[in-house]
Amino acid sequence: MKKNLLPSLVLGCICLVVAVLLSVVNMFTAPVIAQRQNAAANAALLEVLPEGKNFKEIELTAEYPAVVTKGYTADGGCVFQMEVTGKSTGLIIMVGVDSEGKITGTKVIANQETPSYAEKVFPTLEGTSGAYTGMTLDGFEAQLTSGATLTSKAYSEAVKAALQAAVLASGGSVDTRTPEQILQDNCNAALGTTGVEFTKWFATEIIEGIDVVYESNAGRVYVIGEVFVGIKADGTVHTADVDADAKAKAVSADDVIKASTLTEITDLEGVDEDITKIYVTASGNYVFEVLGRGYKYESNYEFVGIEEGEIEIKISISADGKIIDVLTVKHGESKGFGDVCATEEYYDQYRGAENSDVVITVPTPDFHDDQIPDGCTDLGAISSSTFTTTGYQTAVKVAFMTFELLTATEGGND
Repeated sequence: MKKNLLPSLVLGCICLVVAVLLSVVNMFTAPVIAQRQNAAANAALLEVLPEGKNFKEIELTAEYPAVVTKGYTADGGCVFQMEVTGKSTGLIIMVGVDSEGKITGTKVIANQETPSYAEKVFPTLEGTSGAYTGMTLDGFEAQLTSGATLTSKAYSEAVKAALQAAVLASGGSVDTRTPEQILQDNCNAALGTTGVEFTKWFATEIIEGIDVVYESNAGRVYVIGEVFVGIKADGTVHTADVDADAKAKAVSADDVIKASTLTEITDLEGVDEDITKIYVTASGNYVFEVLGRGYKYESNYEFVGIEEGEIEIKISISADGKIIDVLTVKHGESKGFGDVCATEEYYDQYRGAENSDVVITVPTPDFHDDQIPDGCTDLGAISSSTFTTTGYQTAVKVAFMTFELLTATEGGND
C-alpha cells in the first residue's frame, strides 16, 4: 500500500513559507536595529566621556582586543565600544577613558540579558559615577555580582578591554592575551613547543613542592610559584634557565607520576549505585568516578520522569583519607549558576578535605525555594544553586563512604 504523501508535502510547504517570511522580516528589521544601535552609540560618546571634543573614529587593528568593535579618539581621551557575551550574546558596552588612562564612564547601549541579571549589575556600574569610574589598567579590579556572575564578568571584560585599547591608541603596548592564553604560552615556552594544548593533570598522587602540573603528548610542565619547568616525554628537562632546586623538584615529581599505576576494581558488589568506576594506585590511593544528581537530573526526574543529566565527577582520595583532586568531567547544570561546579576555583576548595569537612548543606532540597543563600561558607556550596550544591556534596560523601568501605575491608583481611 502506498503511503499518503500529502501531509508531508503540506508540512514542507508550511516550513518553506515560514522560512521565507522570517527572512523578509529580518531583511527589514536588521537595518532598523543597527540604526538604533548606532544612534545610541553616538549619544553615548559624551555620556561616557563628558569632556570629549572632536571625536574621530579609530581604525582598529589586530592588536586590539577581539571584543572591541569600535573606537574613537577625542580631545580629552578616547571611547571604545565592546561586544561581549554575558548570560546571552549581544551585550554592547561603551567605555570612556581620559588622557590619563582613567575610566570616565560606562554605558550599556544594547543587551539581551535576563532582566533580573541586568537589574543587579547595570545600576551600580553604569554612568560617570559607576563602580569602574576612575579605575586604571594597573589598578583594575573586576566588580563581580553574586547571582549575576556571567553578566558582571562580561561587563568587567569589556571595561578591561577598553583600558587596554586606550593604551594601544596612545601608542603604547599591552598584553591583551587572556589568562588561559598566557598559561598555554608559558607551558609551550617551558617545553619548547608551539601551539600545543596543555591540560591540567588529574592528580592521583600527592606531590610535594609542586603547585600544579600540566601535560600534553609532548611532555609535562611543572609549575612552582611563577617558575615553569618543562620535562619532555623522554624525560629530558627542556627548561634550562631555572635553578637547580626547581629542576630537582620537577624531576622527582615526574618520576612519581610515571611510576603511578591505576588498577581498576571490578567487583562493585555492595558499592553505592552512583559509583561507576573505582581504581587503586600502588601507593594505596583511590580514584572514584561518581555521579552527582544535580539540578538537570532532579528537574527531569521530578517533572518529566527521565533519569538523565547527572554530574559526572572524578575524585581521588589518598590512602590516609584526604582528597587529592576533584574534576567535573561532564555536567548539564544551568549557565551562570550550577556550572560553577566545573571551574578550577570550585575544585580547589575540596583538595585536602577529609570526610568530616564535607557536610550536605540541604539534605532535602525544595524546588520552590532557593535554599543556598549568598555567602554560604559550607564546603562545596554554590550560591543560588541548591540542587547542584546538594548533588555535588552528596557525590563527594558517597566517594568517602566507598573509600571507608574498601579500606575497612582491606583492614579486615590483614
